[in-house]
Amino acid sequence: MGSKNVTRLVVIAMMAAISYILLLFGFPILPGFSFLKIDFANVPILIIMLMYGPGAGIATTAVAGLLDIVTKDSSMVGIIGIIANFLATMCFALPIYYAVRKHVTEGIRKQIKYVIRGIIVGTISMAVFMSLANLFVLLPLYFKLVSFQINLSTLKMVLYGVLPFNLIKGAVVGLATGIIYGRMVPWLQSRLRTAKH
Repeated sequence: MGSKNVTRLVVIAMMAAISYILLLFGFPILPGFSFLKIDFANVPILIIMLMYGPGAGIATTAVAGLLDIVTKDSSMVGIIGIIANFLATMCFALPIYYAVRKHVTEGIRKQIKYVIRGIIVGTISMAVFMSLANLFVLLPLYFKLVSFQINLSTLKMVLYGVLPFNLIKGAVVGLATGIIYGRMVPWLQSRLRTAKH
């Protein structure tokens, strides 16, 4: 294995660890839906995607999810939560990556419109996909596994909980991503120039 591959694996492992730590600091924002928590675990995933491509971002997300299962909750309920988080992350991060990837060597002023476009598309994709996934698969499966009764129907949980949560999460995490991305553009550009030599 070459030194570049070793470096890549080390960076992926490091970003996965950071992403996992950020998962631990999630916080609820909607009353009555305390299980829906915003975190900033997507930020290191986006960084790794911009450095090494979507495959590295997928690997980082998967490793962070496995760490969460091993250390916190290995039950089926916990696994469903990790799967949901993985799907949401991909829906949010991939549009940002594809919007920015061809423009990462340009100045930040030229890039900002692509970053904003990616965040908007990613937020909408995440909100729509996760609403449908929860409506037809995730929430029905979750209800079968938990022993307590929930007064709201699945549709109302999606409309009043899942949908607004993902829209808010996309806006909040998108803002954080935009700020961090703007500060790290020079580093990313030098990293890409080094990779070409």
